[in-house]
Amino acid sequence: MARTPPDAPPEAAAPLSVKVGLARRLFLRVFPVVAGVVLVTQLTIAWVNYSDQLRDQSERAQLLAQLTASAVARPVWNLDESVYRPQVESLALDSTFLGVRLLDDAGKPMLVHGRPEQRDANVIRVSAELRVDSAPRPVGRLELVLSTAQLRDSAIRQAVIAVAAVLVLVLVFTLTLQAAVRRRAVLPLRRLLAAMREVEHKRWTTVEPGAGDEIGAVSTAFNRMVEGLRSGDEAKQLLAELEAAHQRLGAANRLVLESINYARRIQASMLPDERVLLPAIADIATLWKPLHTVGGDYFWVDQSGGRSVLLVVDCTGHGVPGAFMTLVVAAALDRALSERGLDSPAAILAALDAMVRSRLRQNGRGAESDDGLDCAICVWDRPRRTMLFAGAGLPLLHSDAAGAMQLVKGGRHGLGYRSVMPDPSSFVDVEIAVEPGMAFYLCTDGVSDQMGGSPRRLLGRKRLAELLRAGQGQPMTAQMDRLEQALARYRGAEPLRDDMTAIGFVPLAAAPGSEIP
Repeated sequence: MARTPPDAPPEAAAPLSVKVGLARRLFLRVFPVVAGVVLVTQLTIAWVNYSDQLRDQSERAQLLAQLTASAVARPVWNLDESVYRPQVESLALDSTFLGVRLLDDAGKPMLVHGRPEQRDANVIRVSAELRVDSAPRPVGRLELVLSTAQLRDSAIRQAVIAVAAVLVLVLVFTLTLQAAVRRRAVLPLRRLLAAMREVEHKRWTTVEPGAGDEIGAVSTAFNRMVEGLRSGDEAKQLLAELEAAHQRLGAANRLVLESINYARRIQASMLPDERVLLPAIADIATLWKPLHTVGGDYFWVDQSGGRSVLLVVDCTGHGVPGAFMTLVVAAALDRALSERGLDSPAAILAALDAMVRSRLRQNGRGAESDDGLDCAICVWDRPRRTMLFAGAGLPLLHSDAAGAMQLVKGGRHGLGYRSVMPDPSSFVDVEIAVEPGMAFYLCTDGVSDQMGGSPRRLLGRKRLAELLRAGQGQPMTAQMDRLEQALARYRGAEPLRDDMTAIGFVPLAAAPGSEIP
C-alpha cells in the first residue's frame, strides 16, 4: 500500500485512465495462443492414434481373411459347401463386419454374405487366396469388407473429450495466471502509479516494497528516488549553507594565510645577516627553505670579540608549530650568548637543553609535551685559527687542505626532550685546526633526508658530502645554489619532506693568501 508521510496533506490521487487492464490484455493475448497450440496438439495426437488404430484394424482384417481362406481352401476345392459356408458366414460375428465374398479359381462368386459391394471411405477391403497343396494354382479367393465407422466415431469422441478437457485446464490456468498477475503485478503497479501522481505534486509518498521480485525492485528504486527527491530541497538548503560556510572558510583561510605570510616575514626578520661575520669569515652563504610558509629550521651567526658563532637548529615539527619552537630556541640562544656570554659550543648546547626544557615545562614526568630540537654549533677562534664544534643530533661537514670531505658527528640525542635527558658532560667540544682551503658546512636533516634517485632511497650524508665536494672552489653563494638544484634533481617527482637549512662558510684564515692582521 502507498504510505503518505505524516507531514503530507491527505489528498486523494487523481484517478488513473486505463483503457484496457494489463490482466485482461494478458488474458486476451495468452489464452488464444495457448488454446490454439493445445487444440492443434490434441488434434494431431487424435489423428495419430486414429491412424494407428486404423492400421491395426487393417492388419487384423488381413489376418482374419488369411485364416479363414486357409480353413476353407480344401472344402472349396472339394466343393463341400456344408463345410465352408458356416465358416465364411461366421465372419459376420465381427462387430465391424460389412460383407464377404468367396470366389472360385475363375473369379465367379461361390458365396456372398452381407454387403461386400459397399464402397465408401469408411471401409477396409482385404483379400486372401485359397491354396491347396495338391493344386498347382489358387483354387479361389476370399474378399472381406470391414467397417471403420466405429473406429472413426470412437476417435472423434476421444478427441473431443481430450480437447474439451485440455481447453478447460487451459482456461483454468489462464484465469489463475490472470488473477496472479492482477494480484502480484497489476495492483502493485496501480499503487506505484498512484504514488507517482502524488510525487508529481511534491507529496512524498512511498510504497511497500513487497516481494523480492522485479516489482519489488522497482518499488524499492521508486522509494529511493522519492527519498532523494524529498532530500532535494534539504540538499539545496544545505548547499546554500555550505556555500556560505565555504565563503566564511575562504575568508578565514585568507586571514590565516595572511597571518602565516606575516609570520614568515617575522621569522625571516629574526634570521641574522651573514655579513656581520665578514671581518672573520672570508665567504659565507645560507640555504633556508621551509617545507611550508614557515618552518622549524633556524640558523644564527654572531660575532663576539675575536670569536664567531655559527649554528643551525632543527626543531620538532613543521609549519606553525615548528616556527613557534624556533621562537623558544631564539630566546634561549639570546640568553646563552648575550646574558651568559657562553662561547663554548658544548656549553651553549647544555644551556639550550636546560632552557628549552624549562620553558616548555618538560623537566618533569607529568609534562604533556615532548618537543625539542637538534643543533650543530661552530665557534671560529680566528686568533688561534681553530674551529670548535659540538652537535646534538646534527654533524659537521668540512673539507680538508686536500679537498676531501670529512664528517664530524655530533651527539646522538637532541635537546629539550622530556623523554631524553642527556648528561651535560656528554656535550664535548671538538677542536679542528683550520688551514687554508678548508670550507665548513652545517646542515639540518632535511638536506640529507631527501628521497629520490634510482632506485628510490634517501640521499644520506655520504652522497651529500659528494655533492658538496663537487662544488669546491666556487663562491659559497654559487655552492648553495648548486646544492639546491642538485637536491631538486635528485628528488625528481618526489615532494620535499622536511625543512632545509644549510650554512656554508670559509674562515678567513682558511682562504688562500689570508693573514691575521
